[in-house]
Amino acid sequence: METEKSKKDQIVKTFEKHFKHFGFKKTSVDDIASELKMSKKTIYKFFSSKEKIFYFVVSKIARKFSNDMAKKLVKYDMQEEKIKQLIYMIFNETRKWLKSGNDAFEFKYKYEISELAFKEAYNELFMQLIQKGIENSEFSVPNPDLSIRFINGIMSESIRLISVNPELKVENEVVNSVVKILK
Repeated sequence: METEKSKKDQIVKTFEKHFKHFGFKKTSVDDIASELKMSKKTIYKFFSSKEKIFYFVVSKIARKFSNDMAKKLVKYDMQEEKIKQLIYMIFNETRKWLKSGNDAFEFKYKYEISELAFKEAYNELFMQLIQKGIENSEFSVPNPDLSIRFINGIMSESIRLISVNPELKVENEVVNSVVKILK
């Protein structure tokens, strides 16, 4: 008998395949339901909208990216260097995504949903690095949550800038600003 988890996994896998092949706009719940031989009602039992499914898919990808980045950061001793390298990695991956080609509609929805998913995944990693930096007396941050919000603001606005011009180099400015926040 098929479990609830396996149904949800099937829905996610099929949507992910369709999103990659057809894009957000052309992926329909009707097509997914038909392919999976299940009702739209069953799909909506797990996800209230196509956007929620897309968010779930992107969140999985974001967590994987974040975990992969965390593994790469292990080679650095200082938390400050880890944060700097994390910022460079985030911009590198963002540029790859931006250069992959998006029409205006796709970009708007992908960006808004993706930004939230990636922000959540990266926030967790930033918070770990900041906490460790505070413990090691590298950072003197009275309010780590507020610092994360400031970092998010700087990162989000900088990513918006490079979304208009992917060749724009903002990383060094971002790194300098984030380090000032943490010191």
